Amino acid sequence: MSEVPPRPEEAYARIRAEGGAGELHFSDVERQLRHFLTALWGRDVPMRALSAGGDAPEARRSGFDGGVIRLPDALPALAGQPAEALFRASLAHLAAHLIFSRRQLARGLKPLLMAVVGLVEDARVEHLAMRAFPGLRRLWLPFHVAEPSGALIAADLMERLSRALIDPGYEDANHWVAKGRALFFDGKDQWEDPDFSLRVGGLLAGDLGKMRVGLNHKTYLVEPAYRDDNGGLWEFDTPPQVPPDDHDLPLEAMRAEPSEGQEPDEFDGAARNDPAAASAPAGEADPEAGVPVARYPEWDYRIGLQRPGFARVVECPAPPSSPALIDGLLARDPGMVRRVARLVRAAKFSRPERLRRQAEGETLDLDACVEAAVERRLGHAPDPRVHAATRRRFRDLSVLVLLDVSQSTNDPVSDPAGGAPTTVLALERHATALLAAAMAEAGDRFAVHAFCSNGREEVRYQRVKDFGDPYDNAAKARLGGLRGRYSTRMGTALRHAGRQIAGQPTHRRLVLLITDGEPSDIDSGDRRYLIEDTRKAVGELAGAGVDVFCVRLGGTSAADARDPARIFGGRNVLTVERLERLPDMLPQLYFRLTA
Repeated sequence: MSEVPPRPEEAYARIRAEGGAGELHFSDVERQLRHFLTALWGRDVPMRALSAGGDAPEARRSGFDGGVIRLPDALPALAGQPAEALFRASLAHLAAHLIFSRRQLARGLKPLLMAVVGLVEDARVEHLAMRAFPGLRRLWLPFHVAEPSGALIAADLMERLSRALIDPGYEDANHWVAKGRALFFDGKDQWEDPDFSLRVGGLLAGDLGKMRVGLNHKTYLVEPAYRDDNGGLWEFDTPPQVPPDDHDLPLEAMRAEPSEGQEPDEFDGAARNDPAAASAPAGEADPEAGVPVARYPEWDYRIGLQRPGFARVVECPAPPSSPALIDGLLARDPGMVRRVARLVRAAKFSRPERLRRQAEGETLDLDACVEAAVERRLGHAPDPRVHAATRRRFRDLSVLVLLDVSQSTNDPVSDPAGGAPTTVLALERHATALLAAAMAEAGDRFAVHAFCSNGREEVRYQRVKDFGDPYDNAAKARLGGLRGRYSTRMGTALRHAGRQIAGQPTHRRLVLLITDGEPSDIDSGDRRYLIEDTRKAVGELAGAGVDVFCVRLGGTSAADARDPARIFGGRNVLTVERLERLPDMLPQLYFRLTA
């Protein structure tokens, strides 16, 4: 007699008991899903489980091909819905494709065009299915969680359009989203025609191309999560060709040609809108041009998932200045330099060591107490050293000082000594010079890096001093040459800094972030998005044994400190309103680090 598959609630109970926390396997609900599909469309379509390919989101996406439905081996609870609802929503969507979709010849179409056509096709087949079964809207709608924002990212705009095409109550002021909704519903009499998606998708993709909004096909995932990868919609007469060096470049839907009489440089909006390109004279190479070195995921709190490879780090040379600038800052107040150096030398960062047979201590040494009692019974004078203590006697610390050099650090601040006005960047440079000089004198392993960002594809990272390099005139010159530019994509910079310090062979590894504000970037209109991503990055580093501490220059109100405390934790944020207070506040920093 065959084994009866467990009911979904029984599967949930078993998974929670095993530590799966809401994740459901296809095998646990396969029978129920087959019954659901048969009841819905009266068809028995072959279903297969995709082999588990790790925790990557792309391994959790469904698909169809050749009349076979393929569902992930396991799915989590998502958007407040149980995992079984995600399975049902995916199956209902795939069945709609099998009934209403027709495979199209790719004909060398570009990835962005294919993605937008797929989005329109997803909405078309769902509306046709909802004509027959209106209740399907209640199954699909909870997974559409996109919100309006000012971001001009293709993936974000497409996710918002997906919601606009299924949620009548959703409002979005973006003109592209509004145009997509109007084109779709104005043509509802043509929904039965599979070519409708090609026509509407082509118009919308052309608009994205004119807006210079690109799509990285390597990292793009169809949203929301119940929808398939749309691979079953296309037939390739030849395998799609991807240039070997194109894996890091955004892909445009199409490149329009300049109109008659129009100069090419006037038409090229990409160059016109790029601040870096605008600041460099024509025909000259940018001396600060960077080299892409890594891609990192970003946490999207709206969908509760990581976007893999979403942001790119570009390492740029730090433009040198004169080391005399740093030496002059330290010579200005030698008393402060000595106080900071004394504080740094006095701090002990190492594993706690238990010292036995001490004359004084926090606890009793039981072995010494027993021996003393025996000595007394024998009539001998016992050894009075019967205490135990815990001490940190060595320095075992690596520090990576990470400087925020975004445009906001050029803002002027008043000089508390009554001198000439200075800038936030100058305060950061002065504080770093004090710490670097003290750590170099104490012999600590430390590095000084800096970052800013110009969108998620250009998180600029500069190395002022690396671990193992001397803190010499060349490092001082690079520190003095830092300039404030662009924005603050903090989470990606922290992930890259964590990778640099993770290999240091010390007991404590610390990323000391010096900044003046919260994360932000030009392509993220949702203020909370980058805050939550930075918070996620800090948690990831903590899990890897890397502490992150934030020294925030300026800001005295409780509201100013709320977001840094939310990101780093209340104990891991130190707010310094004036540079002259840094020596007085450093003991707080070292006390928290050694506690």
